[in-house]
Amino acid sequence: MSLAGTSIVDHYGYNDDEFLLSYSHKNGPYNITGHVHDQYEVYYLLKGQRSYFIKDRVYSVNQGDLVFIPKSVLHRTLFAGALQHQRVVLNFTDSFLERSRAMESKLDLLKPFRSPNPTLRLKEEDRKYVEALLLRAIAEMRSKSDGYEMCLKALVVELLVHLARCCGKYTEAVPPEDSPLHRKVADITDYIEAHFAEPLTLTHLSETFYISPYYLSRVFKEITGFSFVDYVNHVRMNEAKRLLRETEWKVLRIAEQVGFDSIAYFGRVFKEMVHLSPVQYRRMQRGVSG
Repeated sequence: MSLAGTSIVDHYGYNDDEFLLSYSHKNGPYNITGHVHDQYEVYYLLKGQRSYFIKDRVYSVNQGDLVFIPKSVLHRTLFAGALQHQRVVLNFTDSFLERSRAMESKLDLLKPFRSPNPTLRLKEEDRKYVEALLLRAIAEMRSKSDGYEMCLKALVVELLVHLARCCGKYTEAVPPEDSPLHRKVADITDYIEAHFAEPLTLTHLSETFYISPYYLSRVFKEITGFSFVDYVNHVRMNEAKRLLRETEWKVLRIAEQVGFDSIAYFGRVFKEMVHLSPVQYRRMQRGVSG
């Protein structure tokens, strides 16, 4: 993340193995680095404005807007002109839902994460309800009174229930940015998603999309917040993680499958992005020590 020129006015958080809840109030041109994770994420903007890149689209998120990030989807938030912003982020795992007995309910708490549009703009009544829950959660994280962990868990479950009900009640969403340049970059990211296992260069994509390599590089970075190489590597690493979790393939085969012709370079990029070696990641996912 980038904190140059940014001050953290307030920050409160709680996390365990199954869910994380955090509140931040920042002042300055703050950007967060692109990332993926194995949990679901709910992002709520209490105040301010942010530019939110999700997979292959950019959304202008304003005060009161919600964003739902499924597992393993590349995303990041960027400065959008408002120097101050306050947001709440919730991350949770499937096991959190299972332990909360939420999976036994007829109400699908994951419904918002399956929507074609990952955003929701709440109506006033629902917005007030959600903000009341979040302000209670912030107060619990601030005070850390006895039993605050149980209270946070209960508030999170209530929040997820209400958001699932809202998703079924109305579908007012934040539309993605739709300028010709945004559509061009979306086409390029879609192409990368479909062809990540092949050799990909700026020259090749510039010829495919009829724009100069320099212009492609500049516009891609400006709109997505990623360099071309970083974006390609994120897509490749996401697939590599899936293969490490779900197959018994050797690391060399996985490296080749996701587009690397050097296992050493694959290992270096994987460790930079995941902070584990491929072998360590596989062992951790399978609960194997040593």
